[in-house]
Amino acid sequence: MSECYNIVPWYNSEEWHRVYEDISNPSSSKEDALKLLLVWKARSPSLPSGIESTLSLLQVYVEDASASQDATNDQLLRLAYSSAIMRFVNHMLDTETVKGTSLYQAAKRLDVPDWIVDLRHDTAHSNTLPPITLLREACTISLQWLQTNYWDKHKEYIQDYVCGQNNSINGDAYKIGTLMNFCISLGICSHSKLKIKNLSEIPNLAMRESIVSDAKELLGDQIDLSNLKTVSIMSLVNILNTQGKKLLKVRDVSTVVTDVLLGDDSLFLSKELLYFFGANDFRYKSKLYISYVHCFEVLLTFLHTNDLLLDFILALIKITQNQEGGHFRAKLAALWLSQIFGALKISQNTIKKIKKMTDNDIISKKRKDLKNLYEHWYPGTSLKNLLVLDLQKPVPEELQCINYIQPIISTYNHYLSYFISNLLNLLVPKLPAEVAERICTLAKLISSPEKFPMTTSSVIYTAEDLQMGNDDIMIIEDVQQEDLENSEEKDNGKGQQFISNSIWKLASNDYDWSACPIGRVPWQNNTENVDEMEVN
Repeated sequence: MSECYNIVPWYNSEEWHRVYEDISNPSSSKEDALKLLLVWKARSPSLPSGIESTLSLLQVYVEDASASQDATNDQLLRLAYSSAIMRFVNHMLDTETVKGTSLYQAAKRLDVPDWIVDLRHDTAHSNTLPPITLLREACTISLQWLQTNYWDKHKEYIQDYVCGQNNSINGDAYKIGTLMNFCISLGICSHSKLKIKNLSEIPNLAMRESIVSDAKELLGDQIDLSNLKTVSIMSLVNILNTQGKKLLKVRDVSTVVTDVLLGDDSLFLSKELLYFFGANDFRYKSKLYISYVHCFEVLLTFLHTNDLLLDFILALIKITQNQEGGHFRAKLAALWLSQIFGALKISQNTIKKIKKMTDNDIISKKRKDLKNLYEHWYPGTSLKNLLVLDLQKPVPEELQCINYIQPIISTYNHYLSYFISNLLNLLVPKLPAEVAERICTLAKLISSPEKFPMTTSSVIYTAEDLQMGNDDIMIIEDVQQEDLENSEEKDNGKGQQFISNSIWKLASNDYDWSACPIGRVPWQNNTENVDEMEVN
């Protein structure tokens, strides 16, 4: 898609919004809006149809509000109203009538009252003009229609563009947002349970029109949409993947994609969509329902193919670490990470097998053929119940490096246990099974310490025990004698000296306790081969 900009009659977006606010305010006289619209007309004689119709209607509306009541003026107002309403109907229904539909059919499709079309017919062909009260009502309704169908719809897209400055951030977000929604819509339509083959079979009219609109905007002339029966869902998916690099030509594309997909309004971490498919697996089994997962397979495959998956994964990990958006959002992000890492393992295994094949045609096989081959290579594996990404795209090198993922698995994360096992499976070379199991156990211990037994001492010592000099008190003492003697020397003559036995010793205040590893005391930092200690 080529970038293009139109010169507009308003000075800046603030001026456009001033007109919008005045028009939408029920108590406003509309005089300020009319003045600015006349300025726009002077700047650009050819205004957009919605603005042109608004101007015609407002001119009569404002004139009528300030006019004196006499017979001559009444006739002029009726003529002015009739002309403005006629221009409104002609302008706003023109896009439909050029397709061969009648004015009444066009009005019905666009929710314009049919009696206004009758009024337009009477003003054009009747010898008498309609009553002034009816014309005023028609003007008010027409302005309300323009408010809803023109001004409100354009409000969010009006933004400033100054030559020589970069103002493409919002435009990039809109473009990427359209692309991501297109991927998600195609993913839902290509779901195996729906059995939709082409666009004409999409039962939901709004969704079908949305996909067609997005396809026109994103793909342009690359696809013929004149006959929806001939446009298959998979053909759109294939074009989307082949044209991905062109569609993603925006600044900081990874950041924009991540912001769009993980924003508050995105479907990817939407509670509503998850609950639509059923949340029992999420609530009670801590996994995602496979039908829900398959809705995003096209999207995630697109990210994988176009080297956007790594940054997206890191953003999901950040959500689990910081718990942005609460428990639900963090847990859902963690379960998605588990699915994505599992899918990347499938791609990793496929590429490993392909490299061992002598058949050069293997790389040209279709996705369906590669999935069949995978199930042949790994008997007992059914890919129907798994997320599958690009089978010919390597796993990001960073995720296969222990040094890269070490900060991820060593940072405190309450949700790490959901995805750490699948993440460790991607490492090359593979970790020893015993080491990987210990790391996973540690992650589970951090996330759910209440599920692990803790050994506690049956004896509880108090401050009085320190003062007793009781030789029967037993304590495991693993302290270097030299450090203890130094500690005693430093403590001589400094405050309380209530320790009178050889079992209990005061630790020196000179030790850096904050630098002490868990499970040791400071004077053990330099001790080699320290036995494992039990921490109570």
